Amino acid sequence: MKRTLLGTSFLATLLLSASFYAGKQPALANAAPAAGSEVDLGGGFTLLRLAVPADGRIGDILRKNALISSGFEVIDRRSIPAALIKANDFDQKGWQDIGAQAVILADEVGGQFKFRLFDLGAGGKPVLSRGYAANDPLKAANRFMNDVIEHYTKIPGVFGSRIAFVRTNRTPTVTKNVFTIEMNGESPASITNNRSLNISPSIGPGGQVLFTSYAKRNPDLWMSSGGSLSRISTQRGLNLGGVMSPDGSSIALTLSKDGNSEIYLIDTGGTIKARLTNNAAIDGSPTWSPGSNQLAFVSSRSGGPQVFRMGSNGAGATRLTKQGSYNQTPDWNPGQGARANLVAYAGRDNSNRYDIFSIDVGSGKLARLTQNPGRNLDPTWSPDGRMIAFQSTVGGIVVANDKGNNQQVIAKAGTTPDWGPRSE
Repeated sequence: MKRTLLGTSFLATLLLSASFYAGKQPALANAAPAAGSEVDLGGGFTLLRLAVPADGRIGDILRKNALISSGFEVIDRRSIPAALIKANDFDQKGWQDIGAQAVILADEVGGQFKFRLFDLGAGGKPVLSRGYAANDPLKAANRFMNDVIEHYTKIPGVFGSRIAFVRTNRTPTVTKNVFTIEMNGESPASITNNRSLNISPSIGPGGQVLFTSYAKRNPDLWMSSGGSLSRISTQRGLNLGGVMSPDGSSIALTLSKDGNSEIYLIDTGGTIKARLTNNAAIDGSPTWSPGSNQLAFVSSRSGGPQVFRMGSNGAGATRLTKQGSYNQTPDWNPGQGARANLVAYAGRDNSNRYDIFSIDVGSGKLARLTQNPGRNLDPTWSPDGRMIAFQSTVGGIVVANDKGNNQQVIAKAGTTPDWGPRSE
């Protein structure tokens, strides 16, 4: 069936809201999803069927990115007739005959990758053409997929952004080191490489990686910037969970220098600017709102750990999570509009399962984003707020849409992910 303008409009909505899901939406109460359920968009909608005939690394990355983006059903290249792959001219009818609704062609010409997007509902001419240097296939494929997403949604994609995480090695002794990886699982890089414990990474607005390390025997806060490492907070006791504000002016972290875990603000040189909490309970895991004017955090002041929020000056602390007895590791959505009201967190339900939830800070509306085997922990939003990553004890680091669906494993081992800013 030909895709009409209604279909094009729906694809834009799909990519913006990531609204499709496999099976039933996870319930707030403990309930297993229906076995063997198929992709169901509701209203008779299906994913846009995309063909990417390019071979080699460039084709593999384009297909992977299209799948992760949540808007496309990617046609298996092995099912595409050789005549279509090798054709010199674009054969609109031939592509329609195999069920394609969009096609991305990639050619290397004169030291450039030349990409063309054909929307078969709009005719046989490309709706998008771009050229990028051929010396970096990953960067070229990422940039073009960002352009494709922008073509449909008016908002560019976030391919090329990186996720920090911790990988544990237990031989010969237990060590933990910080790594980063692109959101599609490509281009892993090590931030630390030592025999110590390096934990709780976060990525700042300029790509700085903050983490806590026991390398100097005390849990100090370190920062990696431009390839160099520096200790920036060396208070006695914990210097834990440092997160830089979106405007880059402050770092919120947990310090226990006075005997209790409290949230403080420091500058990027480690000087204390303010103490934000002063409570006999344990306070920690701060996360900034997009406007840098609020923080969500975890506190045991109501009994078990719950998510609270407060002003960036520490005023007006109120409890956000009211359901569940154990809620932790919040992450505030950095997106715009309604997304900027969402805080994701990991919560334990009545059957002792850990899953990912989100709560609207204005309305209090709660959504359950995962209902998977094992434990699902440490959610982190993409820089546009349209996707989410988390740790799965049975899968590794998983990237999904903002409803928790279309889950794709990007790293088979890793904990405590944190998603950084858009790439340049």
